[in-house]
Amino acid sequence: MTETDSFKLNRRKLLASAAGIGVSASLPAHALNPILPMGAWTPLASMPFPVQEIYPAPFRKSSDPGPSLKPKPLDLLVNAGGLTPDMPYRVTDQVTFYDPAYDAWGFATPLPEPRHHIALVNNNGFLYGVGGFARNAAGGWQMRSQCWRLTDLKGRWEAMTPMPGPQAESATVSFNGFIHVAGGRSPIGSANLEWRDHIDTDQHWYFDAGDNRWRALAPMPTARNSTAGVVANGVFYVIGGRTVNGGNTNVVEVYDPLSDRWEAARPMPKAQGGLAAAVLNGKIYAFGGEYSQPEPGVFPEVWEYDPDTDHWRGVSAMTHPRHGHGAVALGEAIYVLGGGEQYSGRQTSAVLDKFEI
Repeated sequence: MTETDSFKLNRRKLLASAAGIGVSASLPAHALNPILPMGAWTPLASMPFPVQEIYPAPFRKSSDPGPSLKPKPLDLLVNAGGLTPDMPYRVTDQVTFYDPAYDAWGFATPLPEPRHHIALVNNNGFLYGVGGFARNAAGGWQMRSQCWRLTDLKGRWEAMTPMPGPQAESATVSFNGFIHVAGGRSPIGSANLEWRDHIDTDQHWYFDAGDNRWRALAPMPTARNSTAGVVANGVFYVIGGRTVNGGNTNVVEVYDPLSDRWEAARPMPKAQGGLAAAVLNGKIYAFGGEYSQPEPGVFPEVWEYDPDTDHWRGVSAMTHPRHGHGAVALGEAIYVLGGGEQYSGRQTSAVLDKFEI
């Protein structure tokens, strides 16, 4: 990455950085390089059943009756769908939620149809389920474009306008009041049943719930799937992932909504696909993933990225390395759940761990 690129990514922090230079100059050398915490892991109540290939999201316990100007707290962790060891065709419609206050799980309204790789997004107080794959006797990777919305965990899923075309395994986030879907995979042609029927896409869409409409934005520079997407410092990061034909990548790209433009950030220290990420105290944490060469396996590594310095460092490794899992920040911790403890669809996990730093 060039110095010019680094400057561009940190332009929002320019004044703050300049102010810090004068302070730093007067500090002793050891104060400029403190020993940073590495983080700690705590096991929590397991999920109701093992599940992988999930994209969970934060949500709230219930809808408050009547109008209110107070923001509703995001105090629950919600997962929907996924691949399981023992459901028909190994895909579920179940929606589960975890309450950190009680270290306990519950069940919410199931999805309208079973899905794996469906992306959950909390946007403007609603929970959305976007895309994903259906699986039955005809094929296991039937990509879907549906968008569903849930107001309350015990309520009914409402059909919204579908995406312009099938797209899944994308980076999907809530950003400035809109849902952004970037990259992932889409069908190559008319066939849409198995992995080989899809190719990487660079398409980038946003959904405006105000008029129930999808619109195109600048495409992602590097078409890839199985990435992790987060929002930090007012920009949208797409981290790592893999390509259908080229395997894992360590590419990190950043989208600025003010200019509708993407830029390159410093690559991950390792090329990791099937990973999960979340933001805690202004820093991005990327967890696990899988690899196929030289021997298939899963990554235990956890990486911390500082958007202000464009720098990665390793922190405490996962106690349960896995891929196809989820990571959600609630309060002062990140909750890492589900996934596969071996490469591909093997050894599906129900583990829930809390990461704090």
